[in-house]
Amino acid sequence: MKIKIHNIVRGALIIFILTFSNYAFALNSSAYLVVNTAIKLFDFDKANDQFDLLEINLNESDLHNKLLTYVNLKFIFKASSVAEKIISIKESNQEAWIVYLTNAIITNDLSALELFKKIKNKSEMDLTNYIFFNPLGDLKDNNLISRSIFELVQASISENKNNTNYEFLLFYLSIANILDPNFSEAYFYTAQIYQILESYSKAEFFYNKIPSNHNLFIDSQKNIANNKSKMGLQNEGINLLRDLISRDEKNLSLIVSLADLYRTQKNYREAIKFYSKIISLKNNLFNEYWRIFYLRGICYERIQNWELAEKDFLFSLEIKSNSPEVLNYLAYGWLERSVYLERATNMLKEAYQANSDSYFIADSLAWAFFKNNKLTKAADLMEKVIVMAPGE
Repeated sequence: MKIKIHNIVRGALIIFILTFSNYAFALNSSAYLVVNTAIKLFDFDKANDQFDLLEINLNESDLHNKLLTYVNLKFIFKASSVAEKIISIKESNQEAWIVYLTNAIITNDLSALELFKKIKNKSEMDLTNYIFFNPLGDLKDNNLISRSIFELVQASISENKNNTNYEFLLFYLSIANILDPNFSEAYFYTAQIYQILESYSKAEFFYNKIPSNHNLFIDSQKNIANNKSKMGLQNEGINLLRDLISRDEKNLSLIVSLADLYRTQKNYREAIKFYSKIISLKNNLFNEYWRIFYLRGICYERIQNWELAEKDFLFSLEIKSNSPEVLNYLAYGWLERSVYLERATNMLKEAYQANSDSYFIADSLAWAFFKNNKLTKAADLMEKVIVMAPGE
């Protein structure tokens, strides 16, 4: 029975995900246009400024955007007032009820809870009912409500990977943190969404809400460092990672991030130093040594030390013999030096079979055919490469 109810709730959630973003703005003034644009850009501060300028009556879809804005800014009292207006228009609007009940719990407004109990048994209220009440009909405590919301957010992410509604996710994660300000997992998910949206300052704001004793702290700080690099603040990112490593010198995850950051900055010698440190630690629980040898090999190749690069690529293949990227890089290096042509060609055939969508590998294999005087095969494959990557 529990599984059946859970599936019904998740089904209702999926419908909300697909429909929540389909509300059409009825906005026609310049202020409405700014609101529309701001919300699409997830700039809820700007949307809030514009809403405050509007004194005319808003229709239901406009009220939804106002609700979304206030919730994401954690203005729960103001959001509750908007929710009440939405409920007066459509009694079964679940987002409005979720906001209204959240505010009722925080303010201990029993009348709002009693009002909901009169309609909560209606089928269209399954989602709200599941979030706030246990199977016996009793109100859950704040932490359980937050975790119920978080569970549904996780389900929506896993089931809608190609149709993610970030407005919806941020709305619900904000409710979870309003009810439980210490819910670090919700902050982490919120930060990751802003990171995906390339709003790195907001991502950093939420990552920094995770305390140092939480198991997500290291990942949060690591993400902040990587995002600093994307913002052009590479030195800040490097300094942050170095500081973290100084407190935990054997944390492979941090060392890998620092080495990768140096490599993306083309500071190959520093990257080599930290990739080498990872190898020297010989951690039996670490299962990505093939990748470390491969990346260190790239760095050696970039500083014109092919002898050490070749050794690292071969070490990498000893650990993981079928890695397409390693097969491609090593074979390409041999083709460039006109050595081991037959072996390189066979390696590239294997890499291409494993990943035929990579135009890098296809290009390398075409060159191998060319070097072996198989010109028709080379030309046919290069035509595919041109279609795959015309900009190259």
